[in-house]
Parts: sequence; C-alpha cells; structure tokens
Amino acid sequence: MTGPLASAVLPEGLRWDADRGRLKVRDPRLADIVLRDPHIITGVDHGKSARAGALPPPGESPTITQFFELWYTVGEHYPRFNTELRRAFTARVVGAFDTAFRDEADRCVAAMPPHGDLARDYLSPYFMHSTFLLIGVPPEQWPRLTKVARLVIHLFKQQLLGVTEYGEKQAAAFATAMHYLKRLTDQMLTGPGEEPFLLAARDLATIDASTWPIAALVGQLLMAGIEPMIVGSSIACRDIWSAPHLRDAIRDATVDVTDLAEEVLRQHPPFGNIFRFVTEPCDCLGVPLPAGTIVAIDVAAVNLHRTPAADPARGCPVRPSEVLTFGRGTHYCLGAYSARIQVAAGLRQLVRGRADLRLDLAGTRIDTHNNLKEVRAIPYRIGGGDAR
Repeated sequence: MTGPLASAVLPEGLRWDADRGRLKVRDPRLADIVLRDPHIITGVDHGKSARAGALPPPGESPTITQFFELWYTVGEHYPRFNTELRRAFTARVVGAFDTAFRDEADRCVAAMPPHGDLARDYLSPYFMHSTFLLIGVPPEQWPRLTKVARLVIHLFKQQLLGVTEYGEKQAAAFATAMHYLKRLTDQMLTGPGEEPFLLAARDLATIDASTWPIAALVGQLLMAGIEPMIVGSSIACRDIWSAPHLRDAIRDATVDVTDLAEEVLRQHPPFGNIFRFVTEPCDCLGVPLPAGTIVAIDVAAVNLHRTPAADPARGCPVRPSEVLTFGRGTHYCLGAYSARIQVAAGLRQLVRGRADLRLDLAGTRIDTHNNLKEVRAIPYRIGGGDAR
C-alpha cells in the first residue's frame, strides 16, 4: 500500500508499515500523544448521530456487527459509564476477591486431568470462573455462559482478521447466544447479587430503556478480560517452565508473582498493537497525518524502549504506570487491577499445587499472526513421563 506517509521522512520512533498500510509508533512519548490527541480516536461516535440505530428493535438480537460496534460506541453517557465502572474495578474493590480467586484456582488445579492441554484444561476454566465470580454470574449459569464467551471470543478474533460477513449457521448461533446473554443480564440486574459490578450495572441500566448496552458490556468483559488473561498466562507459563529458578521464586515467595507476571507481560504483551484512527488532519506526531490514517502503537517496543528486558525473577523493573500492556491514561484497561490479581493467583496456585507438572515446551504453540496472540497448544503431563 502507498500513501503520503510511505515516502515521508518520519521522526525517530515512527515507522511506516507498507505491507499493512499503517503508521507504527515505537516511542513512549509518541504513544502518549496518540492516546491523548482528540484527532486520533478509537470507536464510532454515535453520540452525535442516531445512536438508537445501533440497538436492535425490541425482541430482536443485534447482528454480529452491531454487537461489536456497541463496544466502541462513544455516546453522551460515556463519562458516567466510565466513572461508575472504574469504581467497581478499583484495586481495593477487586482485592477483596483475592481469596475467592485462589480458591477457584485450587479447584481448577485439582480438576486437571493427568495429561492434556494447559490452556484448555486449567487456564480457560479458571479465568472464566474467576471472571464470572467478579461480575456476579450465578454458578448454575457458568457452563452455558462459558459457551457464549467462547463464541464471542472466536467472532472477535475474526473481526481482528477483517472478517465481516458470516454464514447463516454462524449468524443463527450468535442470535441464540445473544438472546441468552440478554436474558441472563436482565436476571442479574433484577436478582439479589451484591457484587460491585452488578451495583454499578443496575445504576447504569437506568440510563437507557434497553439493557442491550449492559449485555454488550458483559460480553466485552468476557472477551477483553478472559482471552488476554489466558494468552498472557500461557506466555508466563511457557517462560516459568523454561526456567526452573522462576518456579523456585514463586514457591519460595522470593518474588511477588504479580511483579513476575508483570515483567513477562511487559516483554510479551498479549496484544501486539493498540490501534487508533486519525479522524481529521493533524501533525501532533511531527509529521502531517491525513484523515483515515491507521496508527498502530507497538506495545512491546514501547514497553522496552527505555528499560530493556529483565529476569522476571527480579520482578518488573519499572512502575506499572510505565507499562503499556494494559493501556494508559483514559484508555487504561478497566480490568487491569483484577487481571493482575487473577493472573497472579492462577500462576501461584498452579506452581504450588502441581509441583510435578511438566510442560512440553517443544510442543507449545503461541501464534502471533493476529493482533491478539493465540494459544494453539500447551501440552502437559502431571507426574513422571514425557509431557508429549
């Protein structure tokens, strides 16, 4: 692909990716500008248009495109949504779930078959269940919501690959899943649950007669929270089982496992890039940016720009605020505090609860062709014998 930026002399920290037709940002200072500049945005601003057009008619479910568009809709009520939800995900609030996360991790560790795939048999059920606990999903609904979450995750990955057309069978399955998600959301909003997320969701549900925005929010938490945690923890497990001293550090508590995981994810973030779009011409990055330019922040390059990779057993050498893995500023991940606690509990209980766990490192496959890395296989065996 060609364009005015393809032949421009770019400032240090910027690179034009001709194969994908986008501007790559690899410098922390420039990344901050991209995340804060009002001319470089994410999402669709329906607050200035017919927002109701993004919602399905009563009794119907959203199309796949409508559902994902709801994730990125910036409407007039965004400040209130953002404020209320951030209160439900503060470090103090989610810290109260630490014991519940550890208990759930222990249950998932105990349920692991003697051999199998670590992502499928431990990481996926643990992160599903711990997230369900956090947002107040009744336990009897966990099996069915797990299936819905897997479908949403699959379709979101398809969106990342540019797939926008779907077959009749897939569309029908999605409609069935959406009707269930809407019923479950309404049940949770009117039920007895007192989880902080539910309290915030009930307050926000009074804004709109339709509860589809809340249902879409639940779907977004399932995707944006669960899958990156599975990917990030898979990368951490690969590194931990590649280096015995990392497992020793966790067992002996000579390092805070949260700091250890933070450093692993600083070096190998689940998301390769943070994408933004130029809505009107500007030169905030020191070069004229035409409207429509795709800007991709290289997360790993920004994370490691000033502080090179370190031994995770020493913890993360920089403050969490300097790590772009969970975003930054107004674009900071809503569930960052929860993710850190969930990942730490999951890794800690696995290392301590399965001292005889062996991973087939040669057979481990974590692909990077999608913006969100994908775990293909992490073969394991408990006890003696080859993990393969």
